[in-house]
Amino acid sequence: MTQKIEWQKISGNEFRVGENRISILKDSVLLIEVIGEQTDEHAKVILENYKEIFNNIPGKVKQLVNLNKSGKSSHTSRMLFKELNENELTDKVAVYGVHPVARILAAFVIDITNKKNIRFFSNETDALSWLLNA
Repeated sequence: MTQKIEWQKISGNEFRVGENRISILKDSVLLIEVIGEQTDEHAKVILENYKEIFNNIPGKVKQLVNLNKSGKSSHTSRMLFKELNENELTDKVAVYGVHPVARILAAFVIDITNKKNIRFFSNETDALSWLLNA
């Protein structure tokens, strides 16, 4: 039996979609922790709700995407990452992770995006530094 994926508002700055965690950090940084397999249902729920987060961040959004615990991603969920990157409210996207699946997902999104504002890093420190300083 498939588990229903729901949008959960944990606090004013923290949300969950299934096991995924989304947190609004300081300096207009949105931390997205991708955990486990990403299905079409995950993508659908995020697409229906992400504007709630983007509208709570002043100015352009800097996305910090942690793929260390990510699993397989459906085509629809990969397209979601592309859409979030190309959103007019997105400034830059720093993706990081050492897991081989993370590298494959990041490479796919970077290759298909129409913007040059996305980079892949092996660790959070370098990713966050690029987001805040480059």
